[in-house]
Amino acid sequence: PTPPPTPPPTPPPVDTPTFPPTPPPTPPPTPPPTPPPTPPPTDLVDPPSAAPSTMPSPTTDGCYVSVETDCTPSGQSQDCGSVVVTRTRCEDRPLAMVFRYNGGTCDQSDNIQNSDLFQCFDFQEGPPVVAGETSFITVTDIKGGSIVYFSETVAVGSEYTVSDEPFEVEANMNITTWRNSGTNPADILQTLVFHSSCSQNLFLKDRFGAHQLVVFINEEQGLQSCFFNATFTLNIGNDIQGSAAILQTLASNTNYGLFNFTDEVNGIVLQPGETLTPSPSFDVVIDLTVVTNNRILTTITGTSTEGFFCSDGDFFTFVTGLALPPNVPTRAPTSAPTRTPLPTPDPEDTACTLQAFTSCDVTNAGGIFECDNIVPPTSTQCLSGGFPRELEFIYRGGDCPGTTSQNFACQGSANLDEVWITIISGNNNILWNQITTRDSFMDLRGVDQSVEVTISTVENGRVGEEIQSMTFNTTCTSASGLRLKDTFGALELVEFTTVAGDGSVAVNAAFANVAITYAVELQAGTAIRASVTSASSVGGLVTDQTTTSYPPPPEVIGPQDTHVFGRIETVIDLMNLSGSADYRYNLEVSALSASNSNLDCSSSDLVQFNIN
Repeated sequence: PTPPPTPPPTPPPVDTPTFPPTPPPTPPPTPPPTPPPTPPPTDLVDPPSAAPSTMPSPTTDGCYVSVETDCTPSGQSQDCGSVVVTRTRCEDRPLAMVFRYNGGTCDQSDNIQNSDLFQCFDFQEGPPVVAGETSFITVTDIKGGSIVYFSETVAVGSEYTVSDEPFEVEANMNITTWRNSGTNPADILQTLVFHSSCSQNLFLKDRFGAHQLVVFINEEQGLQSCFFNATFTLNIGNDIQGSAAILQTLASNTNYGLFNFTDEVNGIVLQPGETLTPSPSFDVVIDLTVVTNNRILTTITGTSTEGFFCSDGDFFTFVTGLALPPNVPTRAPTSAPTRTPLPTPDPEDTACTLQAFTSCDVTNAGGIFECDNIVPPTSTQCLSGGFPRELEFIYRGGDCPGTTSQNFACQGSANLDEVWITIISGNNNILWNQITTRDSFMDLRGVDQSVEVTISTVENGRVGEEIQSMTFNTTCTSASGLRLKDTFGALELVEFTTVAGDGSVAVNAAFANVAITYAVELQAGTAIRASVTSASSVGGLVTDQTTTSYPPPPEVIGPQDTHVFGRIETVIDLMNLSGSADYRYNLEVSALSASNSNLDCSSSDLVQFNIN
């Protein structure tokens, strides 16, 4: 009992009075740090020594590879998740359209064309809806079916293209879905008509019965599509300073299929810090008409030069097909502020802002001519051989046989201002079948070796008594005598279009029917209503301008209003261009603000073109 109590009391009295008083701050720090650090190093001498020697070995002998997936719309810089498709309105007559055959009945139609323009009828149980099941589909104009835009078997879920290159499509189309290619009326599953010229509410993603518009192409808007090509890029690297990596396998498993790049990368050596150049990539077409969770799982494996195995994976996902994707949260807040300035102008203090419009269109020549590319004919007779792609006649009235050099069958005389004309090709295609007034242009497509023409009176809006009939050859040979301005009975040939073997198109027209439309509306983004006080146009050949004044519209012009003052048509003789061929059309409009007549506004618009 005596020894234990003796050591404890001895150290405390000695250390406590001696060190604290003399240098109070010094001893307390000194003893604590000194004793504790000393014993641990002594006991851990071997472990720390071994640790430094073994830690670098993975950096030297280990294996490191990494993979990251990027996605960008092909040819663009934005990311794939930010691509959205709204119901884009078609603003100009299409050159081509692509439809998806969804199958199903007329009930699923989703468009805003009125009942005068869109009509759909189902027969039996309507078209099938099971993916992959096929139907025969024909797409024609509604004048008589002379223009066949499409006629093939299509599977449910597939797309098909409607076009009549190089011409624009007609204003109205018929789509008929058949059970099979026999085109027996008893096998019709659905037939519909819709307005296709884009002047009346045609939007991307519109549904017409079993068919959905997914692509359209026109001069003004270019290509508008519900699909986009996505490029997935695989960024491969050896990011850690250490051993070189020898690549073995690389593959991306997606909901679009497996993309395996093992053959391309196997054996490639990546040094520490090196990336694979060029990066492997693959393209897929993404459909924006449906909501899709796009998933891309990419894996890569490799070994080091010392035989260590390594791998990496990347799971990349994004959603497409939504009007406002959740992976693009910034769009809603950023666009909102831009709307706030619209209601701020005080109508009592702010003047109206007008936008006058002078539009120019060429209504003949199959829609190939625009006002800025009207040219005289390079050939006045169709001698290319074969059938013309298009013929255009004007009903002038007249007797048989006309001025053509062709010897053909012709009977009767047609000199009425209004007649019913039926034109049927040699292969029994109806090229024209309607009331026709004197000097009207008739655009015929689907022409083959000959035409049979019947001209009749009009009785109560229907075909009356036959007054002239003829059958003549329409092949582009010298014997046919298809020469511009020659007449075949009551018809004058005024244009022919041919397509060469290399696809080049030649349009030869005797006349250009130019239509000028004068209109006004409020400037985009403004809301101050305007009361038009005066409007006038000056137009025609620059050497022979005509001035026309228009009465003001009875109602004020609001944000959604367009007032058309007038439309004039000028037939230009392209085979008799004497003197100046410069044309100029200008519209000037003045108005007062509807809420304050002391504030005025005005606008003008000019169109000019030259024929050479």
